[in-house]
Amino acid sequence: MLKYKTIEDGETSYLDNLYLISHSKNSHKTYKTTVKLFRLFLIEKFSCNEIQLVEKIHNNTIDVYDVLQLFVVHMDKQGIKGNTIRIRFSSIKGYLIHLGVKISTDEVKHTIKIPRVTRLREIPITKEMIVRLLRNAKPKLQVAILVAISTGLRLGELVNLRIMDVDFTTTPTTVYVRGNTTKTRQSRLTFLTTETSNALKDYLIRYHKWNEDQKDPLLLEKHIFQAKIKPKKPEQFSVLGTQNTLAADLLVLIKSIPELAIKNENGRQAIHFHAFRKYFRTIVGNASGRDFAENLIGHSFYMDTYYQLSDEKKKEMYLEVEPLLTISDFKSVETNLKQMNDKYNSLESKLKNLVEYFEFNNITIPKI
Repeated sequence: MLKYKTIEDGETSYLDNLYLISHSKNSHKTYKTTVKLFRLFLIEKFSCNEIQLVEKIHNNTIDVYDVLQLFVVHMDKQGIKGNTIRIRFSSIKGYLIHLGVKISTDEVKHTIKIPRVTRLREIPITKEMIVRLLRNAKPKLQVAILVAISTGLRLGELVNLRIMDVDFTTTPTTVYVRGNTTKTRQSRLTFLTTETSNALKDYLIRYHKWNEDQKDPLLLEKHIFQAKIKPKKPEQFSVLGTQNTLAADLLVLIKSIPELAIKNENGRQAIHFHAFRKYFRTIVGNASGRDFAENLIGHSFYMDTYYQLSDEKKKEMYLEVEPLLTISDFKSVETNLKQMNDKYNSLESKLKNLVEYFEFNNITIPKI
């Protein structure tokens, strides 16, 4: 007996279940497109839709593994990249299971051949690149880059941050990442460097009229990177619109600096917001271990399984790695300022002694 009588019922049920898990409109759109492409493939190759396919599989007139293999070959001949093929294959396998088809994981491993994913070299971003970006970026983009580098947040998580999600009273400053804004649907804590915390405070004061004693709930509910004037109501805030704006602003900035407009082997820009996340993971991972880095950036395996550190321990570990995440070399600047101050005091002392010598010996001080 068929689980669904129409393709509309089956597709809607499948997509709704996926949305309940991810709450991602982008993912919902991607899965819907994949289902549509699979349906076109079935019509072309088997003259049936997915509901009719399920019936044929149940009647043993079509083998599901043959269908899946042919779908993979079909995508490969279209020049679709290996990683995309794997994602679409996994999606359709899940779709067929949802429609009532029994698919064995072991059988899939032994019978379905999928093109290998080609690993293309990516150019890692450096602190020098980030410094150049920050020197030329507008305030909002500058702060967004600093927050991304300090926290390892996904762009979607970054633009979803509200003022109330940041606690400036802790050391280091704590950022609460709400579960309903994350890919894994799990809440977590991450932190800001002192440098980023100060930059964020200045930005909030300037663009949101915020102060550290602020109690106004409407202001605290504002998204940090939302437009200065619009929207007037928090619920009108567009996550996707803000993501696109920040990404576009970064691209414009990169293209204005030829040395930074470099591309990876895949033809995409080397510098983008996800690259900041990778930078964070690399810096923290090398200094404090991969587990700690993966936990901070919200990879579910490291949050669910064995890496349940106390918040205080996480703060302690973050403070240890903070100097490596700080872009401006404050210690060097302070050292240089101290040296300059010492030299100034020394020169001032020598000048004072010289003036006293001239006055004692009745020597006229020349006018310069």
